[in-house]
Amino acid sequence: MNQPKLYTINQIKESENIYIKKNSLNKLFDNATTKIITFIKKNYKKKKNLFVCGPGNNGMDGKLTYNKISDEYDVSIFTFDSNNKINLNKFKNLINNTEIIFDCIFGIGLNKKISGNNKKIIELINKSNKKIVAVDIPSGLHGDSGERMNTCIVADITLAMGFLKPGYFLHPAKEFIGKLELLDLGLPVPNFKPNIKLIKKKNIKNIPSHNSNINKYDKGHVLVIGGEMAGASRLVAYSSRKTGCGLSTISVEEKNLKFYSQTEPGTIIKIFNNSDLINKDVLVIGPGLGKSFKTKKLLEIIDSFHGPKILDADAISIFENKKKQFSKFLMKQKNFILTPHTGEFKRVFNYSKKLSKLNNCLEASKLIGNCVLLKGNDSVIAFPDESIWINNLANQNLATAGSGDVLCGIIAGLLAQKMTIEDAVPASLFIQSKISKSKKNVVVEDFIGEIPIAINSLKK
Repeated sequence: MNQPKLYTINQIKESENIYIKKNSLNKLFDNATTKIITFIKKNYKKKKNLFVCGPGNNGMDGKLTYNKISDEYDVSIFTFDSNNKINLNKFKNLINNTEIIFDCIFGIGLNKKISGNNKKIIELINKSNKKIVAVDIPSGLHGDSGERMNTCIVADITLAMGFLKPGYFLHPAKEFIGKLELLDLGLPVPNFKPNIKLIKKKNIKNIPSHNSNINKYDKGHVLVIGGEMAGASRLVAYSSRKTGCGLSTISVEEKNLKFYSQTEPGTIIKIFNNSDLINKDVLVIGPGLGKSFKTKKLLEIIDSFHGPKILDADAISIFENKKKQFSKFLMKQKNFILTPHTGEFKRVFNYSKKLSKLNNCLEASKLIGNCVLLKGNDSVIAFPDESIWINNLANQNLATAGSGDVLCGIIAGLLAQKMTIEDAVPASLFIQSKISKSKKNVVVEDFIGEIPIAINSLKK
């Protein structure tokens, strides 16, 4: 599966409409069933296959596939409309006498919670201990948001019909998709926004490289505004240097200087002065800052710094009761990256349950006119021009204290070496995900040491 671009339900419907106008709906169904049959011939020709078909187009894909191969293959079918009475005993017998179940109940058009007979059918399939192949999407999942509509099919394989959908790669759906197989239906590629991509190695570009005639100042200087929690600030500064920047400085208020006695010797520690904001390439503020930091002072620091800025953690949370002030201020800023996790995001933006993680992130980015990275195992990056990245590479061992701080450091280290924000942010998530793959890496201190290895793999 090599296609890195994803398309929303509306984009796919538009593409299908264009195709149908030029050809026909029957031609589209024919393309879909031909691809499904090819998949069956390759994988399950000698197996007993059961098609479970609902009332919509997804069900029609299953019915037409069954009709085309029923004379040649050992196949059975169960069709139902949730409004009518369903013979569950018949369905149980069909399940018991099959090996592969094709889920053709609901497709990407599902927009309501599953209940009643629909829920019973899905639960019986999930309990069957048979191999389950979902056609287009496991029934019960939302194609855009990945939301679980009360219940859903737990698939072993999902046949993505035509295009990949963002919901495949967002929680909770990504836990139920299984292996993805993309089936090309010959649909025209949607050309309107949003422009959604998966973070993949081949999409990472412009990783910094330097000739031998270079000094530390040429590789950039990262400034971290530290606070009362020294560990987070230290992780940012150290990981930025591990990423390749020449220098990192942590600047703190005098009352907090005592917390930094154990800082890595390569990191500069000093009492904050406005002159610290001069001749630095990147500003990171938030990790380790503490929620007692004055918002007025924070805004003054940000406003006085003219290079790329990364706002994270406490520098976001302290605006919980000042949402309008926060967003209005950021609207006036340029070269800005906001890196909240979901809890921090909800403190400063209106998080709508009706929208996907992707759309919430995009709306926030458009509101402030800058990049927003909404962190998680399914991190989303959004830019105001509706360019969106989804990260599907992270391992669960990133769920440890300091992961976000290291990510800030990687972003800052790349920016300091003159990568653009558009290139640096997805590259940073790739690098962090790469170092999370090793089973030896359990805590962030383990991760930091492998940052240069991950970067070198990208250069190759």
